Amino acid sequence: MLNKKKRLTMGVYFTLVSLTLVGVFILALIIGRYDISIETLFEMLFSQSGYEIERSIVLNLRLPRTIIAALTGLALSVSGLLYQETFQNKLVSPDLLGVSSGAGVGAALSIVLGLSSVFVSFFAFGFGVLTVLATMFVAKAFQNKSSMVLTLSGIIVGGCMGAVLSFIKYLADAETTLASITFWLMGSFEHSIIENVYILLPIVAVCSITILSISWRINIVALGREEAQTKGINYRFYRTLIIIIATLLTASSVAFAGTISWIGLVVPHIVRLMVGRDTKKTIPMCMLFGATFMVIVDILSRVFTAAEIPLSAVTGFFGTVIFVVLLFVRRNTISEND
Repeated sequence: MLNKKKRLTMGVYFTLVSLTLVGVFILALIIGRYDISIETLFEMLFSQSGYEIERSIVLNLRLPRTIIAALTGLALSVSGLLYQETFQNKLVSPDLLGVSSGAGVGAALSIVLGLSSVFVSFFAFGFGVLTVLATMFVAKAFQNKSSMVLTLSGIIVGGCMGAVLSFIKYLADAETTLASITFWLMGSFEHSIIENVYILLPIVAVCSITILSISWRINIVALGREEAQTKGINYRFYRTLIIIIATLLTASSVAFAGTISWIGLVVPHIVRLMVGRDTKKTIPMCMLFGATFMVIVDILSRVFTAAEIPLSAVTGFFGTVIFVVLLFVRRNTISEND
C-alpha cells in the first residue's frame, strides 16, 4: 500500500511538472514586448500565409531562446544533481571542478579580443572543458584517489581561473568591453539563435540518454568507493563517466547562456524533497523541473523592464522563494538522508 501511494505521488508530480513545462513553453512564445494571443499563435502555426510579423518574432526570436532556456535549465539541474550524488556532498554546484570559472575566462578573453558571439561560445566551452581536465590532472598529481582531493583540486584550479578572469576584466575597456563581460557573466538568453539550438540540443540529448541509462548505477556510486566495489560496480569508471557528462552539460550550457548561479545547486534539493533520493526518479524529475524553472526565469527576465534582467538575479530571488515554500511544506518529513 505504501509503495502504491509513493508511485501515485510520483506520477502526480511528473504529470504536474510536465504539464507546467508545456504551459510555460507556450507562454514564453506569446509573452513579450510584442504580445501575441494564443489564438494567433495557433493560427500562425497552421497557416501558410499572413502573420509575417508574428511568425518572425516567434520563430526567429522567442522559439530559439525558449528552447535554449529549457535545455540550459535541464543541463544545469542534472549536472548539479550528478555532482552532489557522486561527491556525496549536497552543497556542491556544477562549478565544483571549475568549469564555469574556466568558461568565464574563455568568454572574457574572446570578448576582449573583439571576436563574434560564435567564438565567445566556442571559447567558453573549450576553456570550461580544459579547466576540468586541469583539475583532474592536478588531482592525479597528488596520487590520492579520494573524492576530497578532486574537490580540493577543483577549488584550486577554479580559484586560479577566477584570478585570471579578474586580471582580464582589469585590462578590459571600462566603457565598453568590461560591461559586456559583466553582463555575460550574469547570464542571458538575449542572443540565442536557432543555430545554437542545433549545437546544444544534440549534446544535451546524448548526455541525458546516457545518464538515464545508468541512473541506477549512480545510486551505488553515491554510496562511496568501498560500498560500490562490494556491489560489483567499477567505481572509477562510472565516476569518471558521470564527471565527463556533468562537465559537458555545464560547459555547453554556460557557453550559450553565460554563468547562471543557483539553479544547479538548489533545484536538486527541491527535487529530492519532492521524490526522494533515488536517482532513477530524481534525474528525470530534475530534467523536467529544471527546464520548467529556467523557462519561467527567462520570461520574468524580459517582461518587467525595457532592458533584460540578468538571469542570475532572477534565479537567486525567484528560486529562493520556491525553495523556502517547499521547505516549509515538507518541514516535518525532511531527514538527513534527503
